[in-house]
This record gives sequence, structure tokens and C-alpha cells, in this order.
Amino acid sequence: MTDHPDIQMVPVLGRTIAAGGFAAVAEAVLACAHSAKPAYVCVSGAHPLSLAKADPDFAAALDGAALITPDGMPVKWMLALKGHPESERVAGPDLAPWLISQAEGAGLPVYFYGGMPDELEDLRRALAVTHPKLNVVGWDSPPLLPERPDFDAETVARMNASGARLIFIGLGCPRQEFWMTRHSAAVNGTMIGIGAAFNFMSGRLERAPHAMRSLGLEWLYRVLQEPRRLIGRYLLHNSRFIWFALLDLIAHRCKREER
Repeated sequence: MTDHPDIQMVPVLGRTIAAGGFAAVAEAVLACAHSAKPAYVCVSGAHPLSLAKADPDFAAALDGAALITPDGMPVKWMLALKGHPESERVAGPDLAPWLISQAEGAGLPVYFYGGMPDELEDLRRALAVTHPKLNVVGWDSPPLLPERPDFDAETVARMNASGARLIFIGLGCPRQEFWMTRHSAAVNGTMIGIGAAFNFMSGRLERAPHAMRSLGLEWLYRVLQEPRRLIGRYLLHNSRFIWFALLDLIAHRCKREER
């Protein structure tokens, strides 16, 4: 958790979400990395929060995070309905480039873990152009991992030996959250799970237009990009999120009326 004065911790679907402006939340993540203490950050929208309602192990993984940032617009709207209209969306494809820019300026050592070898190579090329002074101390494309990975002592040793303080994990949800919770106590740095942000930063995937993002329709744009992989996930978890969000708001209103 953070003690940043401009961030409030607000329960959404049973998880504690960092409510605040983008800059405040991003600065809290960066401060965590500078501290060099073991920690991890989850960037969570409707899919992870819905999944946590069905999977206690995944819920525990989210609960172990130093911060959970509000990725999707539905989570931002929930924060607003709970009395935090100033809260902004803090999505992986926005947060990762901001952190990289700050890390470049500060000389903070960063590490990239995840993605296929060709995806990681495209990211390496892109960052060499956009952030030539970024201190990248590790690039690691693991073999296909199970959804709940075992402890990987060799990878932990490489990360620690590299001196990395900010470690970007691009394994996708829920694999990256399970990986981080399993390894965080042993890794001397801050890990952040950013899913497909590797491919957004490299240009392999295109972000939805701003208008679609502001309307909470980025998920639809993503489905159109990768329909076979994502349509089932979004149809299931978006529907579940709506149901659980209604129950959450009803409970929130009941508590307010009892005061």
C-alpha cells in the first residue's frame, strides 16, 4: 500500500483500488521502484476483478500487491460512483511508457520479462529509438509457462544479479499476477504486470481511438484485433463485472444510509 497524500484506497468488487490522478498513482509506483524493496503492482480492469470473484487464489494474488491501479473505464466509473470522481484511469499501455520515460531520466535499471522472442525483439528495437538512454539490464522471454507458474530460482537470480529496480512482466492475466505473487518476496525490485503493453509499445498492436477508450469500449477494439483469443474472455468477464458491480454499489449505498 502507499501513503501518497493524493491517493485513496477504495474497495471495488472486494479488492482495494488506488483512486487518484494518473500522475499521483504513477509516482507511487515509481517511488516503490526507487525504494528497492520487493513489491509488485497489478494493473486491473474488469477482467481481473471479475476473475478474483471466482478464484480465491487469484484474489489473494491481487490482495498481495503494493498497489492495484484502475485499468479499465468501468473501474474508473466505479471509483467515481463511490465518491472519487477525480480518479483517473491508470492503464498498462499508458503507465508503462510513463514509467520508462521516468526511468530513463533517472537512470533507473529496468528489466523486461515475458512475451515471445520476436515480440521482445520488436520492443527492444522500438525502445532503442524512443528511449536510447534507458538503462535496460535484462531481456527475458520465457518458454510457455503454466497459468500458475512454479517458483523459478534461475530467473530470480538473473533479475537480482542485474540490479533491476523496475521489472515489467508481460505474461498476460492471470499468469503474470500468479508469477508476481509467487516470486515477489525473492526479487529485489518492483514488478508490474502490464499484459499486452509490450506489443503496444513496440507498435505490434494499435491502441483503440481515444473516443472508444473514453466510452469504455477499448475491450471491443481489442476483440476486433484478436477475436479468437479474447471474445470469450470479454463476454464472460464483462458480464460478470456488471453483475458484481451492481451488487457492490447496492451494498455501498446501504452502508451510507446506515450512517
